[in-house]
Amino acid sequence: MKKMFIAALAVLAATAAFAQVDPARTVVIVNGEEIKGGEYYHRMEFLPGVGKKTGATISEFPPGFLTIEQLITERLVFQLAKKKGVSPTDMEVDAEYRNRKEETPNLDELWIGTGRSLDDLRYQIRYELAQFKIQTFGVTVTDQEVASYFNAHPDEFTIPKKYQLRVIVVKADADKSAVDSALSGGTSFADTAKKYSTDLTKGIGGEYGQVPETMLGASVRNAIAATKIGGTTDWIPTQLQGGETAYVKFLVENIIAAKKLSLDDKLKVRVRKKLMMDRGNVKNNIDKEMKAMRLDAKIDIKEPNFADAYRKFIDAYLKQGG
Repeated sequence: MKKMFIAALAVLAATAAFAQVDPARTVVIVNGEEIKGGEYYHRMEFLPGVGKKTGATISEFPPGFLTIEQLITERLVFQLAKKKGVSPTDMEVDAEYRNRKEETPNLDELWIGTGRSLDDLRYQIRYELAQFKIQTFGVTVTDQEVASYFNAHPDEFTIPKKYQLRVIVVKADADKSAVDSALSGGTSFADTAKKYSTDLTKGIGGEYGQVPETMLGASVRNAIAATKIGGTTDWIPTQLQGGETAYVKFLVENIIAAKKLSLDDKLKVRVRKKLMMDRGNVKNNIDKEMKAMRLDAKIDIKEPNFADAYRKFIDAYLKQGG
């Protein structure tokens, strides 16, 4: 199934915050010389050469300022949601958290593994809900419209055919002959891949995994489609980076047929959100609303360098039309 993304607002997505580092702790050692957390934070705060898109251009700002600007953006988003009467409730945040846990059971572990807390996760969910509710303000989608869209776009709701594959990659005709001889002599494809393949998968016997046919190039897709389960393709020439020619052979271990999804409750929610965002992008001018929020906001940045950077950012923002 083609992924259905919720379109982003004309504001930056929340940046990922990694685990805090004790300023006195050693974060890296270079030829015996220690770099402490305090130096790391200070350098990260003012690191040059980092940019942010303002309109159609990229302007350079230090990471410390970008963090402050992101926090300002988040506050303005929440304030705009409150102004429009669509602030996410705790119940809505809880419900969205449960939905995400159902889709990704180890969500908590993955999130905590990046150094962030579950409170950070709930904040992120609340922020994304605020973006969605602002963008879709005043938009409704009926069950009939959801069903009509589902029926009219079958390709979007079909899991494409997949092939379970193994692969061998060689670069010389002699290696092609050696592989063919080994396979015809009864050596397994996996063992042959371990011995002759130059691909990174050789260590695991050329295991390539399940690949949707839509992800395969035309020549590979045609060769695989002409091969039965348990069979191998002919050699397929391909170009490596640098222009070097290589030859690829696949073993088709299994074929998973395409499957049309059913319009269950979860899919209805996803379709409804997509339709709401599509209509919201037309109905609501969030660029204009966020621009007005920025210009009306009383921003008092205490760090002089960052205050100056914010003035430059706003100037570039206005010149680019927000």
